[in-house]
Amino acid sequence: MGVTGYSFLTMGVLSNSGFYVSRRVVALTLVLMSALLVVVVVLASSVHARCSHAPPLSSEKSRTLTRSVRAIQPGASRQGTAEERKADKTVIPGAAETRPSAARPSWIKRLSTPGPRDHLSQSTSGPLDHTVLSTSGPLDHTIQSTSGPQEHTVQSTSGPLDHTIQSTSDPLLHTSQSTSGTQEHLSRSTSAPQLQPLSEPWKHPRLPSALVPLHYDLELWIHLRPDQIGQSSETFSGRLNITVQCVSPTARVLLHSLRLDYKRVTVLGPLPEGPRPDPEQRPVGRVAVSNMWKFPEMEYLVMELRETLEPGRRYALQFDYSGSVNQTHRRGLFSNVYSDQTKTRALIASQLEPSFARAIYPCFDEPAMKATFNFTIIHHPTYVALSNMPVLAMSEREDANGNKWIVTNFETTPRMSTYITAFAVSDYIYVNGTERGKEVRIWARKDAIAEGGADFALSITGPIFSRLEDFFNVSYPLPKIDLIGFPVFNTQAMENWGLITFDDFLLVQMKDDHPERIINILSTVAHEIAHQWFGNLVTMKWWNDIWLNEGFASYFEYYLTIIFDPQLLKFQNEFFYQSFMSMVYKEDHAMMYRTISTKVKNYTSTIDIDNLFDVSIYKKGSCIIRMTSNFLGENLFFRGLHSYLKTFAFSNAEQDDLWNHFQMVLDNQSEVLLPTTIKSIMDKWTHQPGFPIITLDVTTGRVIQEPFFLAEDKNTKTSYHNNTWTVPIYWMKSGIVQPLVWLDNSSKVFPEMQLSDSEHDWAILNVNATGYYMVNYDHLGWKKISLILEKDPKVIPVTDRLKLFEDAFSLAQHGYIELETALDLTKYLAKEEEVIVWNKVLMNLLPPDLFFNMNNHNVYALFKEYLLKRLTPMWHIYSTKIRENTLQDDKIAILSLRPVFETACWLGLEDCLQLSREIFSKWMNHSETFKNSNLIQHEVMCFGVAMGSDSEWEFLLSAYKSNKLNLQKFDLIRAMSCSKVPWILYRFMEYSLDENLFINEASNILTNVASSEVGRLVAKEFLINNWQAVNKRFGKDIFFKLAYILARPIYTDSQVQELQQFFSNILGEEDMPRLQEELQQKMWENLKFNNKIVQITNWLKKNMAD
Repeated sequence: MGVTGYSFLTMGVLSNSGFYVSRRVVALTLVLMSALLVVVVVLASSVHARCSHAPPLSSEKSRTLTRSVRAIQPGASRQGTAEERKADKTVIPGAAETRPSAARPSWIKRLSTPGPRDHLSQSTSGPLDHTVLSTSGPLDHTIQSTSGPQEHTVQSTSGPLDHTIQSTSDPLLHTSQSTSGTQEHLSRSTSAPQLQPLSEPWKHPRLPSALVPLHYDLELWIHLRPDQIGQSSETFSGRLNITVQCVSPTARVLLHSLRLDYKRVTVLGPLPEGPRPDPEQRPVGRVAVSNMWKFPEMEYLVMELRETLEPGRRYALQFDYSGSVNQTHRRGLFSNVYSDQTKTRALIASQLEPSFARAIYPCFDEPAMKATFNFTIIHHPTYVALSNMPVLAMSEREDANGNKWIVTNFETTPRMSTYITAFAVSDYIYVNGTERGKEVRIWARKDAIAEGGADFALSITGPIFSRLEDFFNVSYPLPKIDLIGFPVFNTQAMENWGLITFDDFLLVQMKDDHPERIINILSTVAHEIAHQWFGNLVTMKWWNDIWLNEGFASYFEYYLTIIFDPQLLKFQNEFFYQSFMSMVYKEDHAMMYRTISTKVKNYTSTIDIDNLFDVSIYKKGSCIIRMTSNFLGENLFFRGLHSYLKTFAFSNAEQDDLWNHFQMVLDNQSEVLLPTTIKSIMDKWTHQPGFPIITLDVTTGRVIQEPFFLAEDKNTKTSYHNNTWTVPIYWMKSGIVQPLVWLDNSSKVFPEMQLSDSEHDWAILNVNATGYYMVNYDHLGWKKISLILEKDPKVIPVTDRLKLFEDAFSLAQHGYIELETALDLTKYLAKEEEVIVWNKVLMNLLPPDLFFNMNNHNVYALFKEYLLKRLTPMWHIYSTKIRENTLQDDKIAILSLRPVFETACWLGLEDCLQLSREIFSKWMNHSETFKNSNLIQHEVMCFGVAMGSDSEWEFLLSAYKSNKLNLQKFDLIRAMSCSKVPWILYRFMEYSLDENLFINEASNILTNVASSEVGRLVAKEFLINNWQAVNKRFGKDIFFKLAYILARPIYTDSQVQELQQFFSNILGEEDMPRLQEELQQKMWENLKFNNKIVQITNWLKKNMAD
C-alpha cells in the first residue's frame, strides 16, 4: 500500500514499487498524459457524432429515470442542496411521523455537503488484527490510489479540524481548491442506472448479504467546549474505516446511514491476505465509486462501484463525514445540559438501540452483523472520554486555531453488534473498585459523588458480576465495566457492553432515599449486568427474538434482587408476582396483537422495532423463563444456559437454539421427564398470544383449558379459540403440595384432584404462581377456598392469596364467573395481615374510576362500613411501624403501602387522617420527621392539603419552586390539586397560564384540578373565562382531554348534550363530531361501570353482617 500524507509538490510520489519519483518525472508524465487526454477527447467527439442518429430515450422513460434515483453530482442545484441541508439539521426522530418519509419532494436524498471538517494527523497505536490502511492512524490523510478514478481533492479552510487533503494518486490529479467546501466529486453521471424493483436492494428493509463487516476503525471528534456549550454541542465529525469481507460478487455497497453528511468516501482493495501488512511493501488498490446517494426511507447509503468486488477478498470502506448531536431526543449522539457544583455543564453521550448507531457512523446496523471495533475520541481537555473498552493511549492534538484537544484511543473490542457500542464525553468523576481483577467504576456528577450517591451502585456491581459468572460458568469477557448516569435519559438504562448507561434516578442514590428507590437501583443494575451475557455476548439474530435479551435480563433482575436483598428473599414469589406477573396480566389476552417471539419480519422503520420493546418481552418473557426454570429444576436450567452461552458466544442465536441446548441437557439425564420435547412445549408459549385459563371441576377432577379472552371478544369466533398449551400444574391439596402434573390436551381427568364434600378437602392450582396462566374453579371449588380463607388464611401461601384475588376479579370482569364469587373471597380480610395482599384486593375492588364516581352513590357508605371493619386491624400494624420508624425493615410493605394508606384516608379512618396531619406538619416546620414517610408522600400531601388551608397549599407551591423536598414536580401538582377550596383551585388554574412559573407540567394542573369533585365545577368556570388563553398556551387537544375528564360522571344523553353545548362555545364546528363520539363512548363506559356498582351494592347489603 502506498504511504499517505506526502505532497508530490514538495517531496515526490511513492510509486507502486516503493520508490520515490522526482518532481521532474512527475511533471513530464503530466504533460504526456495531458496530450493523450486531448487525443482521447477528439476521438470521443468523433464517435459521438457517428452515433448521434441513435434513437434517444423516450421522454417518459427519461422522466422516470431522473425521478427514480437522484445521484450525487458536483453540479447539483443550490436550492436542492439548501433544502437537504436544512432537512439534515433536523434532530434524529423518535417517532414515525418525524422520520424521513416517501412524502418528501425527492424520495432519493442527495448527500448534503456542509463544509469540510478534515481531521489533523494523529497517531493511533495499539494491537489491531485487521489491515491498517494508514501509517499514522485511521484515515489521517487521503489514501493514495494506485489505480483509482480521477477524484478531486478538497482543501478545507475553516473549522477546528482544518487540514488540507491532497491526493497523490496520479500525476494527472492536480490539487484543486473547492469554492464551496463540498465533498470529493463522487459521480460524473446525471442519474443512476435504471433498475428493476427486484434489483433495487435499497428498497428492501434488510441489508444485502454480499458484504460482511469484520472491523471498524472509528475516530469521532466531539466539538463540545465548556465555554461554548450551546454552539459546540450541536455537531460532531468522524472518520471511519470499515474492513469488510466480500461473500458474493457485487458492484454495489449498501450501509445504514442516518443524518450524516459525507465529504469523502473511498473503497480500497482487495486487501492483502494474511496478517497485518506492511504498507511500504504491499500497496493497496482503489475501487472507483461511480455514484452514491442516500435512500432515507430505509436509512441507506448506496454506493455504485465501477468494479465488481471479488468473493473471498477483503476491502476497506473509508468515510469522512459529519453529523448532528441530538438536542431533544436521547438517541444517536445526544447532549445533556445540567447543573453541577452551581455551574451549568454539558455532556454528550450515545444511545444506539435499536438502530441508531447509523446516526453516529455509517455501518451495517443489524444485530447479526457483528464486528470488532477500535474507537478514538477527540475531545476538549476539560472532559474525559469513555467507550466500551479501556483507554489504550492518550495524546494531544492542536487544531488550525491553536486550540488543544485530547485524543483518547481505546483498546479493540470483542466481536459485537453495533447497537451496543457506546460513547460518553463529560467532566464526570467516579468511584471505583476491583472485582476479580477487573476495574469497576461508577461515573456521576461531582455533587453526587461527593454526597456518596454512587456508593451503593459500586457496592453491588462487582458482586453481581461475580454471581452471574458463577451461575453461568461463563466469564465476563471485557477487562473493565463502567456505569454512568445522565441527568436526562429517556431510555432509563442501556446495557452497552462495558459502558452501561442509566438515568441518574436509577443509578445515583440521593440522601435519605427511601428503600423503594434502593430496590429500583438494585433491580435496574442487575437487569443491565445480566445483559452482558444475554444480548451482548450472545445476541438474537434479528429483533423478532429480542425476548432472548430482555426476557432473560428481566428474569435475572428478579433473581439477583432477591439474592442481594435478604428481606425480599423471604418473599421471593410474592415479589415476582407483584413486580412482573401481575403487571403483564393486565395487558395480555388471546386477541393480543403481540407474541413473545414474532415471525422474522422485515421491519421497515425504527418505530416498528421500537414497538417490540413492550411488556410482553420484558415481563411475559421473564414469566415464561421462570416457569421453565421451575419445571426443569435449577440444575438443568443453568446447565442448559451454560451450553447455550458457550456455543453462541460472540455470535447470534434464535429461539430454537435455546430450546436445542435445553433439550441436550435433558437428553443426558433421566430425573426430569417431560411429556414432549421442550420445543413443543415452549413454542406454544412464545408463538401464541395470551395465556390459558385452567378450570378445575373438583367434583370430577376434570381440568380443561381455554384461551383467556376479554369480555368483548369472547363471542367472536376466531382460530385463537382453538389454541392450547402444554401446561405444567403445580398444585396443593388440603395444605399439602402435590407432585407436578401436565395438561397436554384441551381437557384431562386427574382423579387425585377430585374432592369430597368435607370442608377440610380443598385444592389450589398453580401454587406460588409458577405457571403463566389463570385458574378457575367450579362453584364448589370457589366455595371451599372461601371457607378455608375464613377459617385459616395462612394455610394458603401469600402468593396464592394474591393470585386468587387477581384471577377471581379478572375472571368476573370478563364474564367467566359471577362478580359475587370474587366478592365472597373478601369476607376473611379482617384476618389478613399482609399489606401486599390488601394492596391486590384494593386495586381490584376499588379501581380509580370507582374512587371518582362513588362519592355520589350510596355504595360509598356501604364500602366504608364493610372495609374499615376489616382494614383497621391491619392498619394499626403498619401505622405503628411508621410512627416507630421501623417500616424500612419490611420491604414488601414498602412496595405495597400506598394504596392501603390512600384507601384508609379516603374512607375517613381518623388515625390515617391524623397521621397525615402529623407528617405534613413536621415537613412544614422542618423538624425531624418519620423515616420513610416519603413512601407515602403523595398521599400525605394530598390529604394534608385537602384538610388544610391556604398555608399548606402555599407550602407545596414554595416546595415546587425551590425543590427543597426533593419531590417530583408532577407529584406536587397532583397534591396541590387535592385542595377542596374553590378559590385556591381557581387561582392554581390561573397559575398554569404563567409560562415563567410552570413550564413542562402546566397542562397537568388543568387535568388534575378537573379530576376532583370540587375541581370539576371550578374547571368549567375557569374555561368559560379563560378558554382563549388556554387555547393559546396548550392548543386544542387540551380541551378534548378536559372534556373526557369532565364526562366521568355522565350517564344520560341529556348530560352528553349539556357538555357538548358547553364546549361548542370553545371548539370549532369541525371538532364537534369527534367530541360527540368521545362523550358517547364515555357515557357507555359509565353505564357499564354503573352496573358493576349496582352488583357490589346489592352484595354489600346482603353480607354487611358477616
